[in-house]
Amino acid sequence: MPKFNGKKAIILFGDVLILYTSLFLMFLIRGYSIATAWDNHKFPFFWVYILWILIFYSAGMYDWEHYPPTRRYYTVQLVGKTMLVNVLVAIMLFYLIPSFSITPRTNLFIDAALVSVLIWLWRNNFIKRAALRSKIKILFFGKTPETENFANYLAEKTMLGYGVELIADHIKFDHSDIKSFIKERKIDIVVVSKDISQNIELVRMFYEVLPLGITITNFPDFYESITGKIPTSLINETWFLENLAELNNRPYEQAKRVLDVAAATFLSIPVILLFPIIAFLIKIESRGPVFFKQKRVGKNGKVFEFIKFRSMIEGADAIGGEKGTGGDARHTNVGKFLRKTYLDELPQIINIFRGEMSFVGPRPERPEFVEILRDHVQFYETRLLVRPGITGWAQIRMTNDASVEDAPEKLQYDLYYIKNRSLLMDLGIMLKTAAILVRREGR
Repeated sequence: MPKFNGKKAIILFGDVLILYTSLFLMFLIRGYSIATAWDNHKFPFFWVYILWILIFYSAGMYDWEHYPPTRRYYTVQLVGKTMLVNVLVAIMLFYLIPSFSITPRTNLFIDAALVSVLIWLWRNNFIKRAALRSKIKILFFGKTPETENFANYLAEKTMLGYGVELIADHIKFDHSDIKSFIKERKIDIVVVSKDISQNIELVRMFYEVLPLGITITNFPDFYESITGKIPTSLINETWFLENLAELNNRPYEQAKRVLDVAAATFLSIPVILLFPIIAFLIKIESRGPVFFKQKRVGKNGKVFEFIKFRSMIEGADAIGGEKGTGGDARHTNVGKFLRKTYLDELPQIINIFRGEMSFVGPRPERPEFVEILRDHVQFYETRLLVRPGITGWAQIRMTNDASVEDAPEKLQYDLYYIKNRSLLMDLGIMLKTAAILVRREGR
């Protein structure tokens, strides 16, 4: 995942402080003895607050750089909706776990109200201060279409806190002036093009400015750290050898497989309960099978049979083989509901039990699309190095119905996942996916 940087850590620390401040304020409002109330509430509310922090993360409340600084209602809505979910989760927790020994209905609502107000004030103040804070000054050394486009991106994303001082053409720029320019402009970060880093003279020159306390990085790494994508136009085969050499991390793969099977087993219960209802609704609206089965390309190019609840009319592929979109006329009314609620994806637990898919990974594509994209998208076949997933890094960062034209950008996200994947990243993707399901977004 993109690095949990210092600013996000500050927001998290502030949230934890607010949660416990609200708890003690609730004690005072209710007139409790602080010591006694703390003994009764500390253990249950510790677990409540852990869940609340995870829900904050799922809802994107730590993605502060995307907050529009001129629109306060953004955080009002975000905090309000998230706290509503938090209260419902807390109520379930208190009634499902008898060992907590307390069912603090009034206390919970007072605490939630205090948290809502304080969290909103805290975030609103942080956003305003971040917008006014001096920018991190960047010098791009190496003028390319990619650096120019990315400089425009940074200018639009003001909450990221970067200010581009100059995009220097390394051919026309006088190298002897680089040290004085960095010193006079108080540059914080120098981002060099990948090809420039191979120039011994330039490397020596940048080495000489290290005492100025600046950070020097190459463009692909900087781009990756900000966007959560790998810039495929700026990498070559060497990048894969350097970054994917330990692709088969056995402890990670084994742990992930165990968790996949455990989660699929847990989900089997609602699938079994919902199957008769969903099957009945599908059959009464349109002719055809309950399940939709289609060939997809999995790990190492192995083709497998992908299973979903049918959401389209029978023979939809013959009518049109293009990737479906939310407004596709081939969808039935029941199918639209299944897609909107993601219930159509439930049968894919069969693919997980078979070992053909994981819960998290690049989404599998049809063989005919893979053949086309292999010819038109550089390095496309590398996304087949890992087991495909029901959800993935690209799915939580892009719209779910991304088209074939979006394949190059989707590949950038997939490569980022393949390079950085871990159980922690998988958990983060699952939490973000859960939030999308609750909001019924993406389709």
